[in-house]
Amino acid sequence: MLLNNGTASSNSIWIDAPVLALWKFVSTASGWKRFLADISSLSSSCDDIQVGDTVMLVIGELTNHATCSGRQEYEHIVFDERYSVILPDGNIWSYKLCTTFEFVEHDGSTKLTVTVNSPDPNEALHWIMECGEMGWRQSLFHLKLVAELGLDLRNEIFNYPRLGVMNYTATKKQLIEQGLDSEKQGGNYIGTSYPGGPAWQAGIRDGAIITRLAYQPVSTYRDFVRVLGSLSGKSAAPIEVVYYENGRCLNTLIYLTYEDQFTGMIDPESISLAEVSARRRQRTKEIH
Repeated sequence: MLLNNGTASSNSIWIDAPVLALWKFVSTASGWKRFLADISSLSSSCDDIQVGDTVMLVIGELTNHATCSGRQEYEHIVFDERYSVILPDGNIWSYKLCTTFEFVEHDGSTKLTVTVNSPDPNEALHWIMECGEMGWRQSLFHLKLVAELGLDLRNEIFNYPRLGVMNYTATKKQLIEQGLDSEKQGGNYIGTSYPGGPAWQAGIRDGAIITRLAYQPVSTYRDFVRVLGSLSGKSAAPIEVVYYENGRCLNTLIYLTYEDQFTGMIDPESISLAEVSARRRQRTKEIH
């Protein structure tokens, strides 16, 4: 859940495994590759991440240089993180977070809590925090599958269809500006509708608020992701989208996409991130 006006988030999960086994997933470079990272490399020659060490994690189009700033074995480990992500238009966006992993063991099971703090509560980080909160919800579930069942289903969990937008839960002010009753109805504010993406092709532009996807209300960012996730693997038929723009309620049909430009599902071991960025910049240039 999000905390402190969207500048922090926290997720917890109970996993049927001893803390000794779970600790290795986030305290070693090799552990990160077992459940989340495509590439993992450590600044020191050891596998264990100690205070002062920096581990580079590449997850699809996302790169994280995480420096360990605190560690108490089998209790907690803290990372000061410098992220860079390749956006659908090919631009690079960088930001900083601080992430803490806390472990509590009871009767052979372990409660793992991930808390993320942002030092910069601007509008863009609102999306990062909501996206990150949902991402850790998915990642912890995947860690549970790996630890308990030995199942690596990260592609199935994260590869759901997209609209090609940067969106987040609309604020009360944004809802009112579009003529919506903020006490009764929510929606997702479109910070960016990326050129060439499904939403852009359907006429949805920056500043719109989407209230329904495939006949389902999407009052929050979590609703938005949940509906898209439920459409994973379904037919290629377009979905109806209801949105507000310039105070008017509009609807349109949108064909969702699995293109890596909008899902971020690339293999960084087979293609360099520099090449991914260059390709996306060129596509965006051709559209304009």
